[in-house]
Formats: sequence, C-alpha cells, structure tokens
Amino acid sequence: MMKSFLLIAIISIASFGFSQSSHDDRLLEKYSEKELTELKTEQPEEYQVLVNALERGIFIGEIPTQKGKDVQFDGELDIDPSGDHTFISLGIELKETNYQYFKIKGTNMLVGVLPKSLLK
Repeated sequence: MMKSFLLIAIISIASFGFSQSSHDDRLLEKYSEKELTELKTEQPEEYQVLVNALERGIFIGEIPTQKGKDVQFDGELDIDPSGDHTFISLGIELKETNYQYFKIKGTNMLVGVLPKSLLK
C-alpha cells in the first residue's frame, strides 16, 4: 500500500513539473504564460501561426542581384547572419499578407519574413 502511494505521488509530482509550460520557450520572450494560454484557448489559429513562425517564419539569404529583382527593404538589422534567430528575437511584427525584408548591416544578406497568411 505504501509503495503504491509513493509511486502515485512521484508520478503526480513529475507530471506536474512537466506540465508547467506547454508553450515554446521562445514565445515566452515576448508573451506571458497567461497571454499564451488565453491565445491558445480563444484563438487557436493565431497561436498556431506564432508557433509555425518560430520554425519557418524567417529566412536568411543573399540579396538577389539579378536585373529586375530589386528588393524593397523594410529596415536594417545589425545581427550575425549565422545566428539562430526568430521573428521575436529580431523584434519583428508579423504582417497579415505582406512579406518583409530587412538588410543585414554590413553584408550582402537579408532577412525575409513570411506573412501570417502563409504560416497558417
């Protein structure tokens, strides 16, 4: 009987520890636990867009140099292009339907940001 109680107590404590945050830690850089829980419950599609954006919301590449491929930049970022970045770590707000492009300062590279409509 005591072994059963002890086993149940250990399992309960372990499961409580694992359930503390069901959100990606990278989202917690911008949103509180409460905000994310509410968003996940009340606007699950918007929550999923944020999760998807962490994985595939930005891309880093060279600025196209072909004729007719002029890029209109939304700004400039002073970052290491080889770093592990997300839209949150870069301080970028996702737009609903427009791509965004940011020149990486001191390089011939850019950060491209997908619109929310492609992250659903």
